[in-house]
Amino acid sequence: MNSAWLLAVMCLFAADPAQTSDEPSAAFRASWRTVFDGVAAEYKLQREDDKEPLQLVDRATYTWARSGPHKGTYGSVYVWTKQGNVESVACFWRNPGAAGRVSIVHELHSLSPVVLNTQWNQSDSWKPKEGVKRQRVPDAPVPAAMAAGRKQQMRMLSRDFAAHSVGSAGDRTELRLLPQPLYQYHSANPDVLDGGLFAFVCSVGTDPEIFLQLEALNTANGPQWHYTLARFSHMDLFVSYKDKELWQAIRDAENPISRNANHTYWVFHQPFDEANLESPNK
Repeated sequence: MNSAWLLAVMCLFAADPAQTSDEPSAAFRASWRTVFDGVAAEYKLQREDDKEPLQLVDRATYTWARSGPHKGTYGSVYVWTKQGNVESVACFWRNPGAAGRVSIVHELHSLSPVVLNTQWNQSDSWKPKEGVKRQRVPDAPVPAAMAAGRKQQMRMLSRDFAAHSVGSAGDRTELRLLPQPLYQYHSANPDVLDGGLFAFVCSVGTDPEIFLQLEALNTANGPQWHYTLARFSHMDLFVSYKDKELWQAIRDAENPISRNANHTYWVFHQPFDEANLESPNK
């Protein structure tokens, strides 16, 4: 018997009926993507040192879905840029709630080296207190002279990062690096050559748990590769580089589920009535 066919049959019979019987239609998900687009457009982000607002990339850079009760969980990722550089990232996603009480989760993180001034249509609660410092990638090669070479280096460097999460019960989950950057850019800023935004996702879905930003920066010591890491999870997070611990985000009194200590990360729920969807094929 063909092994691939056998595996497909096994997966079919192993499927959880509670997970598959409530699958949303393509039209339903498309309606939600339109909602996420609208929420992202309501945000106005601006660097403290600049009069011009950041530019929202006019499409989601990544979408994800996870099957489950009450039509599951899914969302879209958006980025805001300055001179092409990614300065902030957000994920807006549908949370079905324990009893089907649906909400939109707003999950945002500054990636700007300076403080961001932020405003949303219905709230101004997200107020980052600091910029996000870039860190030099240890023992990284000198950025290539040509953009094509730097793109290849960026992908190779990303594979040397590894990540895992630890839940409140001590359960460890290895996170998977998506093979391609969610967003890649060439900068108009002379201090930045180019960069890319990568994501580590959980093993039971494809929603981002950690974002990894890699940038080739011009420094006093010449071009060098730098990284930034951004939490997008309620769990404790750990990142290593070439098997050496590099970064962690631990839940504590200063870093609860809703934010981190300097408020560069922020998450909250917005109640939402699905009757307001334009054409949800329920």
